[in-house]
Amino acid sequence: MPRRVKDRKNKKEAEKLAREIRAQLKRGEIGQVYRASVEEQELLKLCRKLGDPKRVLEDALEKQGKFKRATVAECCDRYIGEYRDRDSARTRDDATSKAGIIRETLGERYLDSLTERDIEEWRDSKLKGSNRYRNNIHAHLRHLFSRARVWGFVPKGHNPARDVPSLKVPRAEPVVWAPDDLKKCLQWYRDAESSESGEKIVFLALGAFAGMRPSEIEGIVGEREGLRWEDIDFKQRHIRIRTEVAGKLAEPRYITFTEKPGAGLSKNLADTMWRTLCSWIEPCRKASGPVTFRKCQRLVSPELREAGLISRWPQDGLRHTWISSLLALGVSRDWVAELAGNSPGIIRTNYKRPLPEKVAKGWFACCS
Repeated sequence: MPRRVKDRKNKKEAEKLAREIRAQLKRGEIGQVYRASVEEQELLKLCRKLGDPKRVLEDALEKQGKFKRATVAECCDRYIGEYRDRDSARTRDDATSKAGIIRETLGERYLDSLTERDIEEWRDSKLKGSNRYRNNIHAHLRHLFSRARVWGFVPKGHNPARDVPSLKVPRAEPVVWAPDDLKKCLQWYRDAESSESGEKIVFLALGAFAGMRPSEIEGIVGEREGLRWEDIDFKQRHIRIRTEVAGKLAEPRYITFTEKPGAGLSKNLADTMWRTLCSWIEPCRKASGPVTFRKCQRLVSPELREAGLISRWPQDGLRHTWISSLLALGVSRDWVAELAGNSPGIIRTNYKRPLPEKVAKGWFACCS
């Protein structure tokens, strides 16, 4: 650049701006050139007058013309539209609600103008809730940038949300039930003798003694069926989890109640588990059809709390106790993961609480 400029301060600022734009180009952040304010536009003109010998500005302005501009609100609307045809209602609702929050808090900004610092400040100051909840919204913003690249709104590789680390979420130990509390709940429904008591007993027993998720037992309204009586083989002593029941895992599996010496599942323990399960579900057994009704947990949880039998219903508490009890009785993590439909890594990471062996034995011996 020429040595003489009337206003040396402006020259310094102009050169700084040119260096910033060149760095943006190297990182693929071409869209940020659009962020130039009125004052910066003057500096851009000055850079042109100074010669722009390396053609930094010219290259940037040529490349930026290839990309369309879109506000975050416009991208969120299109994002929601893509999820509208998804089969899973939960997936649709999650994407719609999280994109709505992004739209409300960032809607007026141009998507290509967001920087890592902008996203950090947005997540820390604009979003409310737990770290897990904010990370979920942040994940949708990352995906929004990925889709925007396909739509032509940002250049390839430009995803500042991806470079912002997620917030740390402390791992909470799974909440376990006491065997006596479980038996009281089962007996309470047995004594009630209402028209739905049998199905509620089956729901509790399958979660407690087969480790099934609530969604696998009762299904999800508008999406998939739950477990059916035909899926329980009382002769071969196993439960078949169909693909449509497995949900997000999308693969069938079997929960078996036979010994597995190599995995630490003894014949005595397998017999006890099967005998306890059957003692509660056999009286409610039907020839065919669903084992329980939809939204069963939504009725069971408040009923048991109002009856004073439990103080709260921990998420997947029955399943967590089943897994913790198997581990406490020496069953290998790999086999527990196979039965539960988890990865061995998840079992190893989440289930570190040393549950007493006496409590675990009492859990599988909750017979009538």
